[in-house]
Amino acid sequence: MNITSYLLPLTKFLVHGRILLHTKRSSMNRSSQPSANLTVIISSLLILVGFVAPATHAANLLFRSNFGPGISLGPLYNFSSTGAWQAISGTDKETGYSWPVSALDSDFSGIQLITARSITSSTISDHITNEIRSVTGPQGKIVNELFQRIKIKGTIGTGGAQAPLLIDRSWKMGDVKNLYITYWFKYQADLESQLDITVPTANWRTQFAFKTGGYLDTWRGDYRITVYVMKGSDNKLYWTTKGDNIANGPFTPIDYWVETNHAVPVPIDKWAKFEVYWHRSDDNNGRFWAAVNGQVIVDHYGSNIGDYNLPITRIFVSNPYSGGRVSVDNHITALEIWDNFPCGAGVTCYDKKTIEYPGSK
Repeated sequence: MNITSYLLPLTKFLVHGRILLHTKRSSMNRSSQPSANLTVIISSLLILVGFVAPATHAANLLFRSNFGPGISLGPLYNFSSTGAWQAISGTDKETGYSWPVSALDSDFSGIQLITARSITSSTISDHITNEIRSVTGPQGKIVNELFQRIKIKGTIGTGGAQAPLLIDRSWKMGDVKNLYITYWFKYQADLESQLDITVPTANWRTQFAFKTGGYLDTWRGDYRITVYVMKGSDNKLYWTTKGDNIANGPFTPIDYWVETNHAVPVPIDKWAKFEVYWHRSDDNNGRFWAAVNGQVIVDHYGSNIGDYNLPITRIFVSNPYSGGRVSVDNHITALEIWDNFPCGAGVTCYDKKTIEYPGSK
């Protein structure tokens, strides 16, 4: 409801309210007071306005890219025996934002290629491929997507190979206390058969994760949150979200919390909107929230800080990483990063037809 419809008559009433004023003059003729009836009416209207006025919710857009014209994948570089790096560069002509991502004090934003077997610069494409291409996207519109494929990985039941779309930052830059990320994604048509419940730990693939870093002034961390798709013993797919200390640190693995969601469907071979938000805290007001197509898959409250209070250094926006069979495919478009919920605290933006974006960067 538009608050103006309440404010306008109230304003008129206040302007013309003098016709209801009854003055009480002192012997010095100094003071005039409104009648008690008018005071009650005005107070009631102000209380009503306070109830119906929408709460202001501020959020700042940090980055937005459709992988549109002007964006390209750079050459592979910094090869090791089991991987390489690939930067994304250019200015997205559809949004005005440029890669690499300057927000969050990141020092790398692109793809980290990790292979399960030894590679060279001439053989890595046999294992992992990445490309930006034009496809039919959400709502049937032609869009650019980042498409990735893992073609060779570890034995079934192990991950081995992966290619996360990664935002990497130094632990010296402090933490990322609040963040909201959204994008459209599509799972491959054979995801259900690609995940296998007959082989131990072959029934998962990742959707999103973050890790901390800075342990002993190194990249190793003490806390991780991951969103997975799992295949259950009933052969049905479901969502699992877990907070643990598996962030490449030298610690005995501990699961701090695990939440599953069997109610929200896992979309297969069709575009879906993923949203994720977190507020980091070592108290009960810590929060990790995620939704798919406007349906919340996790909303966990509680501490989400590790034993060493290390900051987030790696955000795995999306990742073709699975314990199942090859190939492992990844489709993503329309990436947005905000410093808070853009549509209201705990409110999904899935049904939001249009969002007014601030000026481009």
